[in-house]
Amino acid sequence: MYDAINRLMAPLVVPVSARKGEVLQRSGTVAQSFHWIYSGVARAGFVTEGGTEVTLRFWTEGDTVASHEDLLRARDGLPARQFVVAETALHGFRMDWADVGRLCERHEEARAYYLKVSEASILRQGRSIYNSSAASAQSRLDAFRDEYPGLEARVSQKVIASFLGITPQYMSQLLRQDAQQKAA
Repeated sequence: MYDAINRLMAPLVVPVSARKGEVLQRSGTVAQSFHWIYSGVARAGFVTEGGTEVTLRFWTEGDTVASHEDLLRARDGLPARQFVVAETALHGFRMDWADVGRLCERHEEARAYYLKVSEASILRQGRSIYNSSAASAQSRLDAFRDEYPGLEARVSQKVIASFLGITPQYMSQLLRQDAQQKAA
């Protein structure tokens, strides 16, 4: 199935590179495309009414990058609620959501693949909800490390703190405690 999908999608993909901090999807505008990363890290989040930035998830090599909810909202012309930003320099491919939708309408293989990708996204979202509901910040940090192995070294502590729902200062405290426990 993977080879068949690659052949079907090849005419739709556009190579892209993004610098750290470059926005791939803006909140407040209609989402029109999604990305597939072959190198780099992207993250999604939103800004609360009070102006606090909340990180919802990360994507790394091999991941399809998009706020699926926002792509579905785009069908009705509704603006995206989330932003997606390159957290590191990023290389990959961009695909137009409407083009992929038409492809799925015409090809059973594309529909089946989309279903599998959607199922994986739902499972990942469920894990994320479960992990973010952990009682202690240390438990959430441990769950982050399990969910995103090696990512801690690639992104800022501030962004990880945002993902964990803690302040950067408390994040530093957790890391100091980790270092002390490892040294003991």
